[in-house]
Amino acid sequence: MGIGTFTPRISWTYDARVDIAQDANVLIRVRRRLPGHDEHTEQVIASASDNVLRDWPFRPLGKREQAYVSVALANDCDEPIWSDEAYVEPGLIHSGDILSQMVGPAWREPWSDRRQAPLIRTELQLRDTPQCARLYVSAFGLVDAEINGNPVGEDILNPGWTLYNERLQYRTYDVTDLLHAGNNAMGFWLGDGWYRGRLGFWGGKPNVYGSKLGVWAQLEVTFADGSTQMVASNAYDGAWKAAKGPIISSGLCEGETYDARLLPEGWSCASFDDSGWERVTEIDFDPLTLTSPEHDPIRRIGSHDIVSMNTLDDGSVIIDFGQNCTQRLEFNVSTLPAGTTITVQHAEVLDNDGDLFTRPLRRGIQRDTYISDGKNKTWEPRFTIHGFRYAKVQGWLGTLRPEDIVCHVYGSVMRRIGWFDCSSEIVNAMHSNVVWSMLSNFVSVPTDCPQRDERMGWTGDIALFAPTASFLYDTEAFLSNWLVDVASETDKYNAVPYYVPFIPLAEWRKPENIAIWGDAAVLVPWALYMASGDVHMLKRQYALSRMYIEQVSELLSEDGVWDRPPKLEFGQLGDWLDPTAPPEDAAKAMTAKELVATAFYAQSVTIAKHMAEILGNDGDKSDFEALEHRVRTGFQRRFIKADGRMTSDTQCAYALAIQFKLISDDEGLSVAGNRLAALVRAGDYTVGTGFAGTPYILPALTATGHLDEAYRLFLSTKCPSWLYQVSMGATTTWERWDSQRPDGSFNPGGMTSFNHYSLGSVATWMHETIGGISPLAPGWKEFLVSPMLGGAIDHAHVRHNSPYGVIDCAWQVQDDSLKVTLTVPHGARALVKVCGHEEWAESGVYARTYGMVTE
Repeated sequence: MGIGTFTPRISWTYDARVDIAQDANVLIRVRRRLPGHDEHTEQVIASASDNVLRDWPFRPLGKREQAYVSVALANDCDEPIWSDEAYVEPGLIHSGDILSQMVGPAWREPWSDRRQAPLIRTELQLRDTPQCARLYVSAFGLVDAEINGNPVGEDILNPGWTLYNERLQYRTYDVTDLLHAGNNAMGFWLGDGWYRGRLGFWGGKPNVYGSKLGVWAQLEVTFADGSTQMVASNAYDGAWKAAKGPIISSGLCEGETYDARLLPEGWSCASFDDSGWERVTEIDFDPLTLTSPEHDPIRRIGSHDIVSMNTLDDGSVIIDFGQNCTQRLEFNVSTLPAGTTITVQHAEVLDNDGDLFTRPLRRGIQRDTYISDGKNKTWEPRFTIHGFRYAKVQGWLGTLRPEDIVCHVYGSVMRRIGWFDCSSEIVNAMHSNVVWSMLSNFVSVPTDCPQRDERMGWTGDIALFAPTASFLYDTEAFLSNWLVDVASETDKYNAVPYYVPFIPLAEWRKPENIAIWGDAAVLVPWALYMASGDVHMLKRQYALSRMYIEQVSELLSEDGVWDRPPKLEFGQLGDWLDPTAPPEDAAKAMTAKELVATAFYAQSVTIAKHMAEILGNDGDKSDFEALEHRVRTGFQRRFIKADGRMTSDTQCAYALAIQFKLISDDEGLSVAGNRLAALVRAGDYTVGTGFAGTPYILPALTATGHLDEAYRLFLSTKCPSWLYQVSMGATTTWERWDSQRPDGSFNPGGMTSFNHYSLGSVATWMHETIGGISPLAPGWKEFLVSPMLGGAIDHAHVRHNSPYGVIDCAWQVQDDSLKVTLTVPHGARALVKVCGHEEWAESGVYARTYGMVTE
């Protein structure tokens, strides 16, 4: 509902058991209607194989037109069996549709911090019962809407985070059932959010986009006779009024203070006495920045039960919810005298005394406060979210019971499409940790962490994690939306910023192109394309990728090596958080920064060349081929010695050279693989890579015939390793390999998070090597099935809901045989390479037993 096009594309999948001939056709049907008018149906015939991102086959949808789309296999003999219907409805696409003003309170406020959040209301008369009603709403700040005392929608933190001065998203809600003939009322809660709240580290920065909160709302009502009525937010008719609400202060990182005594009962209902409220004022606003959202909103996506409750000596209660993630607590508050103050603080871990360990939070204290009005209430903070597993409740009178608290999990809504399971419970726990870290940080933008005073859209993290994310969830809409702002910021600063949206902070005040973080401009669009096969999306993002390639080409030395250091305090970030880096210098790594930078740039140029070829940009392709040759040759001459060793004799250096195909001959590849394996053995099978090398070390070992070393490294529980985190009780992936040390102490660095997804990029290797499936062509139209056994894991099951349908692969060792079951969806095919056997499998369900090849 409220999409930004009149011609949406259509995809559908087939049950794997359906036998579909090569020349089969389908029927595509749309039931369409304008509110207040008769419905009519259109139908077209199409090829059954044209089932992924098919162009809209009907005349374009009209303004406000509602459509129900379904598909059926064409059959001359029987009545078609129609699929479930998909609903679609355009939003406010033409600039002339936007008739409302941005309005907000007129009173003077402090410049920053502890600004009391306003309420805005209006009343309206409807001449009849609505047949259809849509509320379009956005805000400067965050907004929640109510109609006649009822909440509108289930979303939180709307309108999300974008470059508000360029793109301000609105949401569309069906409010037909909330309205009635006669007098009605609408109310809007407003909060600081990303718009004017304090953002970032080292004290942060307030009012990044503006200092005035406002709401933009447009209600469109259609009656049974087809006539319409509109109510638009404005400052001129006197019907829109504002008052200070019960939210005394609110910050995304700081938490929220709520005084229930200040809530005007019935304020969003009709006939409320608002004579003491002030008329709103109009806020300067460019309607052309208003846009329909490209991805789903932030909502409740789960809940957690209490694992334990422990009362401390001071009467406060420590609660363990069992899972670290992005959450909020809802309290059933009763029998508390008016004025009673309850505080709730949140943290990821406990210290050795069993209290919250809050040092890593820095300014982001994550503390919510509720002041009772003496009445029974259900309360949950509205305009904040927290990253935590543990909460500390203070000030509760009497006994705090488990039934007094509900823990809600939040994240941007995405469709789960990938699953993994195997015979090792600790490996399964690691995979679960990866999923939870992703969900915790996919909140409007792909953030680095959900707890401390940061929560920024760091480009380097998602550059490395995008392939993993796109296996687990359908991320195309979410990440494509973010990439729009990446392109805008890159054009503005002539460099890909370190994080997007960009805010000048501390040492990160001026964006410069740096490796990995800048490579997100290429690596993220490519990951989305490989997952979806969406050429339209690739074309849209291509300008960003080309912009980055061209910018960095001007920074290279004559031999093609990227060795010019940026003016950033750290220089290149290189293999960030190398496990040997000291706590306060995360960029101090064993691998030369210019090696890392050149390797990643070479990979990005190669990908950009493929993009140009796919899109038919022959001139760009030719330029990129020449640049690719120059950079790769420079890398080999500068960083690979005559004997095949790397100038940086590290796990990271060999992993990058192998995986990015920077070694030109088989002999050199063998030398690199053998040396990498030797380094892993010499390190007692512990990880020696930071951000740059971690996604590639296991694939590099596997590709060069060192599967045993790969499995032993992956399954190690020594620090640093992936499973070490799990052995220490982690329920998400950590930022540092030693965020908590083996003796139970915590890393003393000022940057220590227990919920970062970057190191979770290892899950891609888990899916491809343990599970056994990986894409060979964009959109998984062709894919490889090749599970590689090791580490005493004797069975695994991996599923991926590809654009063509569910790919399902399960294998199990039985005596001296390997039993494999496989589902290949219609329209795709699989190259099966198992135990020395190789064959192509077309769509269908297969069960094979192979004699295992042993050395």
